Amino acid sequence: MVVVVYDTIPGAGQITSLMKPAPLLFSFLICLLAATTNSAQPNSNCAPAEAQLKAAELATSQNDLTTAADRYEAATKVAPTCVEALVNLGTIYNRLNRPDDAIVVFQQAATKNPQLFAAHLNLGITYFRTHRFDLARESLRNALHVDPQNTQARQLLALTLIATEEFKDAANELEQLVKVTPNDANTVAALGEIYLRLKRYADAVTTLERTAQLDPKIAKTHLLLGEALDNASQPDRAAEQFQLAIQLDPSLKEAHYALGYSFLKRGNLDAALAEFQKELQQNPDMLLARYQTGHIYYQRGKLDEAVTELSKVVDADPTFRPAIETLAQARFKQGANDDAISLLERAIALDPTWPNAFALLGRAYKSAGRTEDARKAFATAQRLSAEERKRLERAVTKP
Repeated sequence: MVVVVYDTIPGAGQITSLMKPAPLLFSFLICLLAATTNSAQPNSNCAPAEAQLKAAELATSQNDLTTAADRYEAATKVAPTCVEALVNLGTIYNRLNRPDDAIVVFQQAATKNPQLFAAHLNLGITYFRTHRFDLARESLRNALHVDPQNTQARQLLALTLIATEEFKDAANELEQLVKVTPNDANTVAALGEIYLRLKRYADAVTTLERTAQLDPKIAKTHLLLGEALDNASQPDRAAEQFQLAIQLDPSLKEAHYALGYSFLKRGNLDAALAEFQKELQQNPDMLLARYQTGHIYYQRGKLDEAVTELSKVVDADPTFRPAIETLAQARFKQGANDDAISLLERAIALDPTWPNAFALLGRAYKSAGRTEDARKAFATAQRLSAEERKRLERAVTKP
């Protein structure tokens, strides 16, 4: 009996590192893709290599992978039409960290027997592990053509589509999986995250509520559900979910920011500032939290504190427009016209269509006695504002 081995793929933590995630996304990617084995039907094509195959299986069981590879290589020479030996050789190559060699033999097996599911699946897994996602997608679709009901191939295809940012197609695959495994919290959660990315907020709310029912103690679920509710114009329910996420895991990144922002939108600056500061204690590189902290200080007239926080944001990201604008305003109020002018001129160099920057620059020029420069800046601000209004009017009236 020849055993066809399906290779393993990275765990959820490794998969996450392959993505290009926006905040809050891809935290719970599917982690059910464990190693499996499938006993193939006896194949007469493998009979000439029976001795080599038995030796290879023994070496594999003893974790002597080099000998196993040698024996499988010998088997493929003695019985070149034994595609199962090729597949098993490929899995050994992968375990020996020889993915390019694995790809070659998996391709050979798939060419010789296009109906051999394991060849396509293992080829897709190997492409996925080596970040060749376009090729992984093709191989996994070939695997599903052979076995449309295979959940392992469909799970990995969904992850591949996430990696290539084909979110609509990923949602389609995850929706099919949820129909088959409606009680699998990981799959349901992944679908909810994709709905968020697609801005299908009502679907995201329903799906993530289902996730919370399946496993109510996962803090990230409640954070994501809060985000979905907030985008679905249910701010009070969103705040409840953010608070629940923090209760379950006080160190969960972005949870304090999300709760703080919900307070900010409802005008509770004290509570918002407290949450943004908590976020920065455990996530000091989160520029949004630092910007909001600086902006609240500015609103309260605490200019020194505002400048300290906003300067850190602009130093880390010189293109962060709201931070540049607020920092320039703070420096202007402190009487540091040269700093304000420098900030605004740099901002305008990045985006010469920004009317607010020209208006603020005009004020700074005027305060510095640069009357003609101020006149030109104000004129530009007026022209850009008028153009922006016209664009908005066209957008509103466009059928």
